[in-house]
Amino acid sequence: MNAWRGSLIGLGLAASFAAGAQAAEPSGFFGDLMEREKLTGDWGGARSALEDKGVSVEATFTGDFSTNTSGGLRRDEGFSGLLQLGLTLDLEKLVGWQGGEIYAGAYFIRGHGLTTHEVGNLLTMSNIEFDHSNRLAEVYFKQTLLDDKLTFKIGQLAADGDFATSDTAGLFVNSTFGWPGLMGVDLYSGGPAYPVPTPGVHAAYTFNDQWSVQAGLYNGDPAGRDDKNDHNLDFPVNDGAFAIGELIYTHAPEGGLPGVYKVGAWYNSLHFEDLRRAQNGLSLADPGADDPRRHDGAYAIYGVIDQTVWQETTATDLKDPKPEAAGRALSVFARGVVSPESDRSLIDYYFDVGFNFKGPFRSRPDDVFGVAFAYAHISKQAQRLDRDSIRINGSGTVRSSEMVIEASYQAAVAGWLKVQPFAQYVVRPGGGDPDPDRPNRRIKNATILGVRTIVDF
Repeated sequence: MNAWRGSLIGLGLAASFAAGAQAAEPSGFFGDLMEREKLTGDWGGARSALEDKGVSVEATFTGDFSTNTSGGLRRDEGFSGLLQLGLTLDLEKLVGWQGGEIYAGAYFIRGHGLTTHEVGNLLTMSNIEFDHSNRLAEVYFKQTLLDDKLTFKIGQLAADGDFATSDTAGLFVNSTFGWPGLMGVDLYSGGPAYPVPTPGVHAAYTFNDQWSVQAGLYNGDPAGRDDKNDHNLDFPVNDGAFAIGELIYTHAPEGGLPGVYKVGAWYNSLHFEDLRRAQNGLSLADPGADDPRRHDGAYAIYGVIDQTVWQETTATDLKDPKPEAAGRALSVFARGVVSPESDRSLIDYYFDVGFNFKGPFRSRPDDVFGVAFAYAHISKQAQRLDRDSIRINGSGTVRSSEMVIEASYQAAVAGWLKVQPFAQYVVRPGGGDPDPDRPNRRIKNATILGVRTIVDF
């Protein structure tokens, strides 16, 4: 951890030095450092030359340093680091294959986050937090057809970048504002999402400027039946099926306020264990209970609202029908997911809401400030199991829900560097799990402070 933190501190000092030295050193590596979109620049023209030939190389580092200042399981510091590499081959430029593309990526994950041992929450504190590992990321072939109206992908895919997404929610650090927490908790291995993509196919069709639809079919358990897909090199294909579909309406009036509205549903065909009852009819809390009952499949439905409610314009003439946007804007989002079969879904309904203010200060037009709230409800069957456990064992708590509030400010220091202080407050970690040291009391609400650094190489 100290090595990662030292690297971050050194990077920050280098950026500060470069900014100060810029006027005195207009040429060389540091001359235009703070004006670049990528830290390493254009590689003396080689990067642009490669892209002209159809080869794009990407490297992004994201680091989260955080501390649990109160509550949770214990006070401590944590660090999560992700180096993500990507290679895109434009087959039309390379070999004349119109509309074809190949992508391959990799994850290098380091550090120790706070979720499991320090906070005990269900909604993972950071969307890059995971066990120390090196993993193959998405690898796929992509083809566009019918004048780019139809897009098709096949390979090792992640659904969290395509489905139930909100651009406004994408600012936040907590993982639940990306792939909604209900999916991450209820699905096998968290579903086909970072950092465990799985073999699958994805198709999207655009009817017109307003309406589009997309669907995906993936392996039902990304980790495979043995749960040992350590490097994402097993490519499991015999673990049932996870199917998801989404209808999208995009509202983008000229000179008006854009918005995106989505409705979708998913189904997983694997067997899911009952949260309360054993096969012999006893409560799972009873010492005489055998294995849990098994249910065929699980499903959920969801909706997304992502709407800009205000944006500043540069028009000086109020009669101008098409004023140009100045960039500053206020956007809101809301998402909801319902899994009606509460006997097999630990979280049976979930929702989140929030807002982003782009350009909160006129002198900082590319900065973004936002606040978001998420609520994950523990299913009735899981709550009944908790009551059974208290009745039979004489101790415990009844879980109800977990909530998280996050405030984030992302400062665009340079095109290649973003620094994002954030704060999270977790209410009832684990949905109200008992404190290991005081089994009749819930884990205390936790307060987390942190800073994220994003570097685009």
